Amino acid sequence: MTKQRCRVLVLALTLCGAVGAQSTPDAQRFTAFAVNMGNSSTGHNSHLEIVIDRWSTAADRDALAAMYGERGTNAAFKMLQAQPRIGYIRVAGRLGTDIAFARQVLHSDGTRRVVIVIARQLSFSEVNRNAPTVDYPFTLVELHLGANSDGDGKMFVGAKIKPQRGHDQIDHEEYAAGAVLLRDVKGQPSDPGAD
Repeated sequence: MTKQRCRVLVLALTLCGAVGAQSTPDAQRFTAFAVNMGNSSTGHNSHLEIVIDRWSTAADRDALAAMYGERGTNAAFKMLQAQPRIGYIRVAGRLGTDIAFARQVLHSDGTRRVVIVIARQLSFSEVNRNAPTVDYPFTLVELHLGANSDGDGKMFVGAKIKPQRGHDQIDHEEYAAGAVLLRDVKGQPSDPGAD
C-alpha cells in the first residue's frame, strides 16, 4: 500500500511540474483594444485579433535561441520567415500578419504569460536606404492573462529580440520609445474552421 501511494505521489508531482512549463492547449483566440503610445500617432487605437492555431514547442524556442546565438539577429529573422504559419494577428479592417512563434507559460495559480514573435514585413524603403529600423525586424507581443483568460499586454513593433535556450523570457530592445498597449484582452478557444 505504501509503495502504491508513493507511485501515485511521484506521478502527481511529475504532472504538476509540467504546469509551469509549456503545455499544448487547444487553439486560442484573443481580442484586445490596442492603443499606440509611440512617438508618432500617440493615442491612435484599434481593435486587434490574435489567433494561435498551435503553440511553438520548447524545441522550437531552443532552435531559435541557438540560431540567434550562433549567427545573430538576421539569421533568426530569416529562420522565422521560413517557419510555417501557426496563427495570425490582425488589426480590425486589415489583412492579417502570419505568426511563426508563440509560447505560453502557465503558472500554478492559473495565470499565464503569452509571448508572440513575428518577423515583420520590412518595407522596400527601409531595405533600399538601409534604414536603422532594418536592425529591428521583429514585432514582439506579450500578454499577461488571469485564470479567466482576460488581461492586458504590450506590443513592440520594430524590435530586436534575444531568445534564450531553456527559458521562455525573451529580452528585447525596441527601436522607438513607447509601445502599443493592449487593453481589455480577452481569450477564448479558437474555431479552427474560421479565418
